[in-house]
Amino acid sequence: MKLENEYIKLEITKNGGSLTSVFDKENNKELLYQPIKDSWQGQDIFIFPFIARLKDGYYLDNGNRYEFKNHGLIRYMVGKEVNKGDSLSVIFESDEETLSRYPYEFKAVINYKIIKKHIEISYEIQNLSGKTMCFMLGAHPAFRVSGVDKDDHFDMRGTYVEFDNDSPISLIPQEETASFCLDEEPNFITENILKLDKEVFKKINTIILKADNFSKVVLHRNDGSILTVNKGNASYIALWSDGPKGDFVCIEPWFGIPDEVDVKRELKDKKGVEKLDPNGAFKFKYTIEI
Repeated sequence: MKLENEYIKLEITKNGGSLTSVFDKENNKELLYQPIKDSWQGQDIFIFPFIARLKDGYYLDNGNRYEFKNHGLIRYMVGKEVNKGDSLSVIFESDEETLSRYPYEFKAVINYKIIKKHIEISYEIQNLSGKTMCFMLGAHPAFRVSGVDKDDHFDMRGTYVEFDNDSPISLIPQEETASFCLDEEPNFITENILKLDKEVFKKINTIILKADNFSKVVLHRNDGSILTVNKGNASYIALWSDGPKGDFVCIEPWFGIPDEVDVKRELKDKKGVEKLDPNGAFKFKYTIEI
């Protein structure tokens, strides 16, 4: 599926409704990571209804146990395309398979629209169940970065992200990196700038930040080019890169976070979970500016 204007061409797959290409037509340049051998084989993920991994791979809903894969359901589903000319939507609906792992009926829609050099990506989650629906939601676009492809790693030193607020950046501990987050002073953070390279992502696999004190993240590549993600009202921003070879950084707006060290098994009690009334709708939009 394709959507384009004079500046940008997007390619989107029905398999998960995610991006497979963000092409800058003015500069003849692909901006989205294109999978390579020995690195992540994804490019983008419509994350719903869970962020990242559940501890031990399961959760409880009213005492009933359900097992789950990484980043939820939508990435494993095939959606229905609706093309309106200036926008493109992919629609997903619950079925017997999803209900066996997530006991809520839902409709999930992702919509893409290009306005000049801006890409608007919006989500709508509809609760079709007769009960309050608990869920998390997020995006996972992987943006290419410049650097040097060495024998044993991709050297992207000089890459950094900048936030539009000078308030302290707050890291969220994760199970696998809790000691680093809590006991060390991260030396890659300077005021409102966060320096990124493969060594950083070795120490802390996914950098999760509270996002209530900034509105956008500017990715500075070491070739001087920039890309801006306006996060909308997302509660958290995650930064991730697969190491050592992948030439990308993911900038991920999230509602919700992975399971904490001291996990709460009941879905309704998990930190960051959203709660949606029966027949209600949850809407979220973020933008990418090139």
